[in-house]
Amino acid sequence: MAMKDGEKGFLLLETLVLAAVLVLMASALLLYRQGLRMEAQTRFEAAATFLAESEFAYLEYRAASGTLAEGASVRQEHVAFSPEASDVSGGGDFLLRTDIQRMEQAGAYRAAVTVAWQHGGRQHQQVYQRRVGVYEGQ
Repeated sequence: MAMKDGEKGFLLLETLVLAAVLVLMASALLLYRQGLRMEAQTRFEAAATFLAESEFAYLEYRAASGTLAEGASVRQEHVAFSPEASDVSGGGDFLLRTDIQRMEQAGAYRAAVTVAWQHGGRQHQQVYQRRVGVYEGQ
């Protein structure tokens, strides 16, 4: 089949356009997948922060009631995520470690809450620290 003058190089141009479209589609899919991973990681980090804040509120309550003491404790918590969570089925399991140390000021403690979880085949953890107990204004 003989090509006319205007058709020369048309097959090459079609191939290049098709290759560019395929590269764009593959890039879009990779970006979408990365976005889903980041969303899940953010969901876990937000849950870890919520758990730590909840633990600090409980420690403040114990300090106000005079039942807070030095020491360490470990417990496991399960957080149920919303049904819209794309790649996280049901929720996540978190390990909370609370370390309490007495400070020089009477009734004041330094609390550290470490929240650990596993996601995406990797171990993650966040460490939160706060002073709890008697404050200057009390």
